[in-house]
Amino acid sequence: MRIVMWRLVLLMFLWSCWIQCCCRRMVKKEKEEHHWIQWNEHEVLAYWQMPLLTGCGLELITSNLGRFDETVEEDAKGIEDSLTLVESLLDLDRSGILQRASGKEKPLPSVVSCICNQTTFVAWLFGRIDKKESDADHAATANATISPAVLKLHSSEVLSSILQHEDYSMQRCGRALAVLPKYASAFDDSDENPAAKSNGEGNNVLDGMEILLLSIAAYRKTDPQIEVECEFLENVFDSLAASLMREDNVADFVEKEGIELMLRCVREKVHSGGGALKVLNFALSGAGNGSNDAYKKACETFVHVGGLKILFPLYMARKSAIPCPATCSEGGSNLAKKGMTKENGGAVSKRAKRAAHARKKWLAEVEHNAIYIMYALTRYIGKDSQYDAHARLLVKFVEDDCEKCDRTIELCLKFDEKARIAEYQYFRSDEAEEAEQAGVDIELAALDAKLRGGGDMFHRLCAILSFACIGSTRSHGHVRDQLKLQGSGISGEWNLSCGLYSRCSRTNVALHAASFFIGSDQRRVEGV
Repeated sequence: MRIVMWRLVLLMFLWSCWIQCCCRRMVKKEKEEHHWIQWNEHEVLAYWQMPLLTGCGLELITSNLGRFDETVEEDAKGIEDSLTLVESLLDLDRSGILQRASGKEKPLPSVVSCICNQTTFVAWLFGRIDKKESDADHAATANATISPAVLKLHSSEVLSSILQHEDYSMQRCGRALAVLPKYASAFDDSDENPAAKSNGEGNNVLDGMEILLLSIAAYRKTDPQIEVECEFLENVFDSLAASLMREDNVADFVEKEGIELMLRCVREKVHSGGGALKVLNFALSGAGNGSNDAYKKACETFVHVGGLKILFPLYMARKSAIPCPATCSEGGSNLAKKGMTKENGGAVSKRAKRAAHARKKWLAEVEHNAIYIMYALTRYIGKDSQYDAHARLLVKFVEDDCEKCDRTIELCLKFDEKARIAEYQYFRSDEAEEAEQAGVDIELAALDAKLRGGGDMFHRLCAILSFACIGSTRSHGHVRDQLKLQGSGISGEWNLSCGLYSRCSRTNVALHAASFFIGSDQRRVEGV
């Protein structure tokens, strides 16, 4: 029976390949005859693949996954082909081709909605990620073309794509990761209805949040040894970070001590520390489209478990606190160090330059995530917060002669310069001329380039400074003196922006202060 089902999946894959070849020939022929001139080969391919969504194709694929034996090379190839087919559907859906092929009269639900609401495919992915390979499995697949590690990596990639979809992050489909229905197949030998098994009660529940945290915990003290492990760890971090866009997942993340685990990874200064900072950013920041109670509690928990002691050294850019990428990654290789040092005076290879660029990108992401986390703390923590979090955060800005305020001012001026350069480069680019000819508002387009170039980070840093100045008179005076000392010419405006804090929301205050820093009062920053 297993061989029969494998042949069925293989025939489906060959059918897809044959359709693709036919579509290419069809498009070429029809274009020559001036028919279907507005359809490309991808749209025609999507037209033929729509029955997979409307004709129970996803249910069939999900049911067959549980029947394969990975130790058999043919079955492993069937799993790989099934994952590739689902990944192709996700790519077509993300690009909007499926919706265009379906027509406006009967719009199709997204592929992620079909997967989450009609199948237990997500539960199978979690089960495959959590699967531990025994020595017997390693011996059986030693000479196999597709190893279990490759299937595990591919499963994590598909899971990351599903959880990053807006339908899941906006809670339009699916459940919280902690209460997922267990994997069920239509071919299971049971008298019970598979739909009744997935009622989310008792032993029929799969804790996906626990699986992700356990996968990360394996690398909390050590680095990945091979590239496949490194990519798998990055996919797990992406999946966890994307899932935290939902408040129900944030509550489970805090309850299962996910914040403590992320801080442990950062404290050990291993490769997992970089991804842990990104997860903390999503866990504390939030999407801003709900009550935000879960994110406020997460910020309070972060302060309570000692997160400030780990965050501020990163915020101050101390090298001894920055996590190091693994040697198997591009940013942690010896080529990265060679590409960043020009003391030898010799020519640097392209690989060394690429590795050095990956290293700089790693350091920039650590700095950005530290700023994002600091901004989230100043956004959600108030005087009514638990664990005396408000006072503990303010003390950090006052201690050591207000060195944290000095660092914030330094970052403000740094990203202010970057934003100005980005705006200048946009006005000098061909893109600005094309936008102006197309009738696009050139001022708003330049403002968008300015925010992307550093204005967004600058806005958040202004909010951090506003928090410190309003909460502490000493910080307020120190910031004013430093602005005068550096000749910024905005000390008076900074007093005004801080005075507005009591009458406006913190976001408006930050925008008001940012308008004086950037000089964009004519750009109407408040309306962005």
